[in-house]
Amino acid sequence: MRRIYFILLTAVISFNCKKESSPGNGQPAVLPTVTTNPILSVTKISAFSGGNISSDGGAAISGRGVCWSTSPNPVVTGNHSLDGAGSGTFISGIPALAPSTMYYVRAYAQNSVGTAYGNELSFTTANADIYVAGFESNGIKEVAKIWKNGVATNLTNGINNARAFGLFVNGDDVYVVGYEATPPVGQSVKVWKNGVGTSLTSGTSAFAWSVFVSGNDVYVAGDEASSYPRTARVWKNGIATSLSTGGVYSEVWSVFVSGNDVYASGSEFNGNVGIAKFWKNGIGTALTNGVYDATAEAIAVSGSDVYVSGFESNGTKTVAKVWKNGVASALTNGTNDAQGYAISLSGSDVFVAGNESNGTKTVAKQWKNGVATSLTDGSNNARAYSIFTLGTNVYTAGYEYSGTNTVAKYWNNGVSTSLTSGSNGAIATAIFVK
Repeated sequence: MRRIYFILLTAVISFNCKKESSPGNGQPAVLPTVTTNPILSVTKISAFSGGNISSDGGAAISGRGVCWSTSPNPVVTGNHSLDGAGSGTFISGIPALAPSTMYYVRAYAQNSVGTAYGNELSFTTANADIYVAGFESNGIKEVAKIWKNGVATNLTNGINNARAFGLFVNGDDVYVVGYEATPPVGQSVKVWKNGVGTSLTSGTSAFAWSVFVSGNDVYVAGDEASSYPRTARVWKNGIATSLSTGGVYSEVWSVFVSGNDVYASGSEFNGNVGIAKFWKNGIGTALTNGVYDATAEAIAVSGSDVYVSGFESNGTKTVAKVWKNGVASALTNGTNDAQGYAISLSGSDVFVAGNESNGTKTVAKQWKNGVATSLTDGSNNARAYSIFTLGTNVYTAGYEYSGTNTVAKYWNNGVSTSLTSGSNGAIATAIFVK
């Protein structure tokens, strides 16, 4: 009798234990339970969120984070973060976004059963300010200009020809460089800070093409000829340094500062043949051998890597090129003329702006890691002179001929915006977005 009672008691205990079990205690695991944290610190290109995993579902959390998209119900096969493992609360960064764009966000948690998603939230990134420099004719003279979000400001009064070529925005300060004619002959290098012009030269034949601001220091790249030959120069806070010596004709088109190092790119001539070069702290490195004409139009630096865009003749046509640490990669096959005028780095991606002939017209183009995108359809001549990357947005500036005049334009991810009406000729030469 006691044996029968013992067996019945054991069966009851066993039954009750099974009935009260939860996942991880003998029951099959299920999906985790996760909620999405509020969206914080939204900027033009980033935000923060995260999540809270209140239950692992009876199996260890192997991955967690947030996923985001411009469409509802984002999933981990799209953009997502990886923020460790385990239950509890976690914080996630949401990087490389586009300005003025709505995004949807969900936290996720993964265990051996699969992926669970939290509640969906949405937010809109802040607006970006788009600055473009260039020039427009007033019917008689060329006027140096800057456009902010499409609204033009004249940098010169239109009495003398003037052009703006370089642009840099540092905090609330907007720097533009170029030149203004100084009758009866010559032109002087000009720097406009917040619209107020300063001359760096005194009426000799001088040009400025690029500006870079680092801390309180303003670097301007250009060239000057008080007498032949023309000499490449970099001005630091108005003080000029020559990049070539010994009576060699040289030009510099771009300046870039990384830490304490000052880089510039341009060309130095061997007779009538330009040799593409870059200079680091005044020490030159040749990128081409001088057999064919070449120039280094723009330079950018990431860590220890130096990138230069430009072009080199193959004997009959010019080939758009990128040099990384002195090693060249061709962007075009040399069938038609092409130039690479500007370069921008975004993470591991290398963007170049320029143009390529289609045999009859010049097509504005941009290249991402060597893959070309046409910005114009080739029905009218067009060129791209400047490129800037911000988050997932790629901005390019240049012009397209309207059939009557050149129209200053910029492209945002390939979509064009006209800055001028075409009633007078105009060209956009530089773009900066922040």
